[in-house]
Amino acid sequence: MDFRKANEGDIPLLARFRKQQLLDEKLPPVADIDRELLDYFTFSLADGSLISWLAIDGGEIIATSGICFYQLPPTYTNPTGRVAYVTNMYTLPSHRKQGIASRLLGLLLDEARTRGYTIVRLHASIDGKSIYRKFGFEDSEGYMAKKLS
Repeated sequence: MDFRKANEGDIPLLARFRKQQLLDEKLPPVADIDRELLDYFTFSLADGSLISWLAIDGGEIIATSGICFYQLPPTYTNPTGRVAYVTNMYTLPSHRKQGIASRLLGLLLDEARTRGYTIVRLHASIDGKSIYRKFGFEDSEGYMAKKLS
């Protein structure tokens, strides 16, 4: 098994894996997001606001991961306002339960540490919660949202 950072040549695959992840999480495909995904991965990989690590087995990419870096206004519990957000954790079903997601998550957390981030957030699928808990992630308050028309 090999691991490497994603590059611009991987963008179509990142988009495809993202869509499959959403389907696996039971989110209905109510919109065509192909262009938006390609644009997102193109710009965020280029400006460094997203780092994606890939797992490769026999020359085939079998798992993806990502960590986004952003800044919010400072708070008392996060004086820098800097937050890293884990996303796009997806492993092909044929390669699950082999420690691949854990290895990718470790690489992402190393990226956050290297950049000096002290807060890492994520939203976990039901299947992913046990992995995140092993790394010390804890459930915290959810968030509220409103869709603007």
